[in-house]
Amino acid sequence: MSRGAEWARMSGVDRRGRKCAVRVRPAPAGSGIVFNGVLRAGIGLARSPRHATWLVKGRARVGMVEHLLAACFGLGVEDLEVETTGAELPLGDGSALPYVRLLRRAGAVRQRSRAMTLRRPVGVRRGSRFVVALPGQGLSMTCLSGPAGGPLQLCRVRVRPQTFEMELAPARTFVRADRSAGQVRRRLRLRFALRCEAGWVVPRRRRFPDEQCRHKVLDLLGDLALLGRRLNARIVAGCPGHGLNLALVRRLKSSLEAK
Repeated sequence: MSRGAEWARMSGVDRRGRKCAVRVRPAPAGSGIVFNGVLRAGIGLARSPRHATWLVKGRARVGMVEHLLAACFGLGVEDLEVETTGAELPLGDGSALPYVRLLRRAGAVRQRSRAMTLRRPVGVRRGSRFVVALPGQGLSMTCLSGPAGGPLQLCRVRVRPQTFEMELAPARTFVRADRSAGQVRRRLRLRFALRCEAGWVVPRRRRFPDEQCRHKVLDLLGDLALLGRRLNARIVAGCPGHGLNLALVRRLKSSLEAK
């Protein structure tokens, strides 16, 4: 892709209600996904403070990258220039759908690099929570999760660009109820109503009955993007989170490099 490609921009607020913006454009093949010219999306720079994924290199850092990376991974975009203002990327509506639209506007296209293939299971566990990658063709995800105090939800999906955009990208995040639903809505400048449920602030009208579980899968995909290439595997997860996801990616990276 030409270095003269046009930028596509998205502005909004981060999780604290602070103004921020991001712009993207396709990058030459083999460049990878690079933030602000110095932070190449990879597991070596990944951290997971404050329930989000950050890229950190010296004093350079950017947070809440998982929704953009999930959109890239789900759509097969592997080379992208990203520039940001603010400490974190915009939250948007809490899903990856705004980032799917941003990539479309930028003209980013699917790339077909050779996928990494597992020869044996790789997994991580913390107490009752776990994430396991099993050998398989293509990429499929099975996740069991649910908000604290609420019923467990089960999500199963085979990840392809079409299924990602329809079945995973629209799933929104749930936030802990440290404020009223109205205060959260105003702080995040959301256009849909919220309500409090079992200690969480959730959309009043859900896009999927299992939206919380689907968003867990979405976050896991964003963290898997830190491998830097497509993956052939069956992923099975029980109540995953960013710290656990990144631990799995580190083990996958070591396993695949050793092979």
